[in-house]
Amino acid sequence: MNVLIVGAAGAIGAALLERYLQNPEIERIVATHHLPKRSAHDKLQWLACDLRDEQAIAACAEQIAAMELPIHRWVCASGYLQGPLGGPEKSMRNIRSAKLHDDFAVNTIGPVLLFSAMANKLKLVPGFKAAFLSAQVGSIEDNQLGGWFGYRMSKAALNMGIRCLAIEAGRWRNEPTIVAIHPGTTVSNLSKDFVKQRKAPLQTAAHCAEKLDHLIEQLSAEGTGQFYRLDGSQLPW
Repeated sequence: MNVLIVGAAGAIGAALLERYLQNPEIERIVATHHLPKRSAHDKLQWLACDLRDEQAIAACAEQIAAMELPIHRWVCASGYLQGPLGGPEKSMRNIRSAKLHDDFAVNTIGPVLLFSAMANKLKLVPGFKAAFLSAQVGSIEDNQLGGWFGYRMSKAALNMGIRCLAIEAGRWRNEPTIVAIHPGTTVSNLSKDFVKQRKAPLQTAAHCAEKLDHLIEQLSAEGTGQFYRLDGSQLPW
């Protein structure tokens, strides 16, 4: 079995990569990051892929296609919450166009474009499964607090993109499984500035990766196009 991990240098992506490297059933792993990456392994191939850059996304898809490697598991672990353009907006007064564009580029547009660019190859793979890491705060029905406009909006848009991809891919000859997954609050660079007052214990990235791996393998084509928690329960869109 061969795996692609998009955003494999983040906490969850890196932990999932390590888990797959230790799995003897995984033959090849393609891992992407926006910068050239480091760790070497016989079954690991790093590719640069800046999700903000449409040309870089197309080039990455072409490189993967040139490998003539069927991708059986497609996992998007990328996520962007704060950076040089600021952090999550506490109120509508903090909304800025440039920050919204950045949120959507990494959290929504880039992952959907990459999947679309690879679709002609992915549709040929029996038993293909794709998991996009979304977020519960992207659920419109579940939103009771407001705020975090860019992150919420971009993850809600990602959810719609995943739903559309799942519906269209449901017409493929080989029935795929394409889902959104909320990984839960995990110890990571993304979460560290926002969980200091949290009383409940946080899960480690390794624990998250273990549960994510198990969930992906348990899902079937009957569950495609849905939004899941790590325990397999469904979240409202």
